[in-house]
Amino acid sequence: MDAEEQARHVPTESAATLAAAAEAPPGTDLRRFYAFQTINDFSFTAGIWIIFLQSRGFSLAEIGLAESAFHLAPITLELPSGSFADVLGRKWSMTAGAMLIASSTALMFVADSLWLLLPALYLNGAAYAFRSGAQQAFLFDSLDDEPTGTRFTNLFGRLNAVAYTAIAATTAIGASLAERDYALPFGLTIGAGLAAAFLAAGLKEPQRSIAGRRGMGGTITEALRIVRGDRQLLTLIVFAATLWTVSALVHLYAQAVLTERGLAPSQIGFILGTILFTTALGAWLSGRLASLRSFRFWTVAATGVIAGSGLLLGGAPVVVALLGLVVAELFAGAFEPMIAQRVNTAITSAQRATVLSVEGFLYSVTMIWAFPLFGWTAERYGWLPAYGVAGGVVVALLGVFLVLGGGRPLGRQSEQVALH
Repeated sequence: MDAEEQARHVPTESAATLAAAAEAPPGTDLRRFYAFQTINDFSFTAGIWIIFLQSRGFSLAEIGLAESAFHLAPITLELPSGSFADVLGRKWSMTAGAMLIASSTALMFVADSLWLLLPALYLNGAAYAFRSGAQQAFLFDSLDDEPTGTRFTNLFGRLNAVAYTAIAATTAIGASLAERDYALPFGLTIGAGLAAAFLAAGLKEPQRSIAGRRGMGGTITEALRIVRGDRQLLTLIVFAATLWTVSALVHLYAQAVLTERGLAPSQIGFILGTILFTTALGAWLSGRLASLRSFRFWTVAATGVIAGSGLLLGGAPVVVALLGLVVAELFAGAFEPMIAQRVNTAITSAQRATVLSVEGFLYSVTMIWAFPLFGWTAERYGWLPAYGVAGGVVVALLGVFLVLGGGRPLGRQSEQVALH
C-alpha cells in the first residue's frame, strides 16, 4: 500500500512540488515533507526482492512466510506507533520508520536462512507501521482541511503521483542494476532510507490543540472507541484493508508469474516500474475523478478492476495480463486518496494517526495469513485458481460493504463519540 536526488529522481523544486507547497497554509513546511515522502518511497528493490530471495534458494512458501513476518509487525506495532505519532510527534514516527527501512534492507541482503529473513521482514513491517498513519495525519493537519472539501484528496493525490513516479523510476533502475550486482539496488535503498530519516527529523510539526490530549494508552483506547462507535467508518476501514490485500497479492506475485513466463529480472522491473506511472496518473487525477462520480461508483469500479486484473494475470496471454495490471494500478492510484479523504474527515486530530493505523492493522492481519496461503495455493493448483479465490472474496465483501451502507457520506460522528 518519496522524492529527492539520485538517478532520475523527481527534483524537489519541480512544478508539482511548488504547486503542492502553494496549497499549504502559511508557515507550513510542506516542501520538506514532500521531499521526505518521495525519497521515503525510493525502492530500488521493489521489482526484484522476490526474485533475489529465490536466487538465494528460498521457496515461494518461505517467501510467503517471511512476508507474514512483515505483517506481524503492524499487527503488534500499528496501534502503538499510531499513538506514538499522536502523542510524541508525527515527524519522530516518520524518522523512526525511515531508519527501519535502512536497517531492514541491509539485513535482508545478508540473510542466508529463514531465521535471518524473518526478522528482516519484521523490521521492514515495523517501518511501515511507524510511517503509515503519521504521514497522512501530518499532511491533513497541515492543511486544516474542511470535512466537505476535496483539498486533501487533490494534494494527497499529487503527492502520491510524484511518489509513484519515483517508485517507478527506482524500480526500473534497481532491476537493471540487479543484473550487474544485487548489492547495487540494496545499497541505494539503504541510502534512501537514511536520507529520508534526515528529512523527517527536520520537519516542522503543524500546531495541534493540546486540549484533551492523552497518553499513548489512552489515545489507543479512545481511537478504538471511535472506530467501534461509527459503523460506517468501521465498515469502510475493514473493506479497504481487504481490497488493498488483494491489490498487493496481484502486484507482488506478478514478479513470480512473469518470471515463470520467461521474462528476465530487468524486463520485469521495467514493466512493473512503467506500470507504476499509471498509478501515479490515477493519483494525480483523483481529485478530479472524485468530483465527477460518487464514492460508491468508484468503490465498485476499483474493486471490479483490481479483482479482474488478478484473473487476467493468472490465465490470460502476457500482453492482456499486463494491460489488466495497467488499468488496475490506474484505478488503485485514484481510489487511495478518495478513501484517505473520507477517513480523515471523519476523525479528530488528537487520535488521527492512531485511527488511521487501525486500517493498517487490519490489512496486516489479513496479509499475515493470505500471502503464504496464496503462495501455497498457486504452487499447488496454479495462478488462476489462486487469483480467482482472492477476487471472489473481495467482491463478496464489496456486497457486504454496500449493504451495510458503505459509500454514504461520512460525518464527524467521531467527535461526538470521543466526548463520551
